[in-house]
Amino acid sequence: MKKLILLTSALTMIGGAAVAEITVSGEATVSYGNWKTAPSTAATFSFGSSLTIAMEETTSNGLTYGAKITVDGDAGTIGNGVVYVSGGFGKVEFGVDEFDELSTAGAADAITGVIGNTNYGDVKYTGEFGGVAVTLVADAGVGVVAGVNASWDLGLAYTGAGFTLGLDTDSANAYKVSASVDVGNFTIGGAVKPANAWDLFVSTSFGAVNAKFTTNSGSTHGIALDGTSGDITWAVATNTANATSASVDYAMGDLSVGVAYDNDAAPLADRGDEADLQLTVGYSVDMLDFGLKFNDVNEYEISMTAGFEF
Repeated sequence: MKKLILLTSALTMIGGAAVAEITVSGEATVSYGNWKTAPSTAATFSFGSSLTIAMEETTSNGLTYGAKITVDGDAGTIGNGVVYVSGGFGKVEFGVDEFDELSTAGAADAITGVIGNTNYGDVKYTGEFGGVAVTLVADAGVGVVAGVNASWDLGLAYTGAGFTLGLDTDSANAYKVSASVDVGNFTIGGAVKPANAWDLFVSTSFGAVNAKFTTNSGSTHGIALDGTSGDITWAVATNTANATSASVDYAMGDLSVGVAYDNDAAPLADRGDEADLQLTVGYSVDMLDFGLKFNDVNEYEISMTAGFEF
């Protein structure tokens, strides 16, 4: 019901006005494999499609307003609708469960009931005044669990000459105060959180290599290195908690190949599943992408994604 109301509001906003810009884009994906499943699971086909309509207009006094709606072919629903208005005051966006700044701390979301879901902010404001960037996200629903889900989140960030200051707080009494300063060849920064938790870092660059040293109140110390050499990008990181990761990616024209290793119990960030070692191969031509993924627990996926613009 909330999504139907949102869609009606979006159409009402643009109704009666000459829309200056309308863009329509779509995406369709087909894949075959057993990626993100238990080892030895049989391979299956998977299909997905979506259509996104974006509309924007500018008023005579300089305000910009618009709407964005996505039709999900898999779910058979209209979702991800956002209506916004912006000007010298900043930008205000309205959407149902659209904004992810609210944290569920890994618990079931009180609004949607989805484990770990963080997209349940309904209203978002962003603005910048005198070097201070402001972001405020709030949930307009009911049932937010105090201490588990935040009903609002406020972020402030100030950037000065060679330094930054940040503050993030929410209705669940969580907070983080952060700062960093550029001292020439090094950047030093850190953050303070509840329960006397803190972390510090020192980062620097030499040649084409970036280095970052970290430590925290839990006595975990780490080092991360990354760099680029021609068509090759690489990264390696380790810490005193015996967590080690490394990746190498090679791109040549439309072809890309990547290898990633991570011995942590958690999944490889942005790479898929519970495996330690993963191989990815991609080939892209304009808006047509082909992909192959394989890991060391015999999971794999072959996919094709086609993008469209109208």
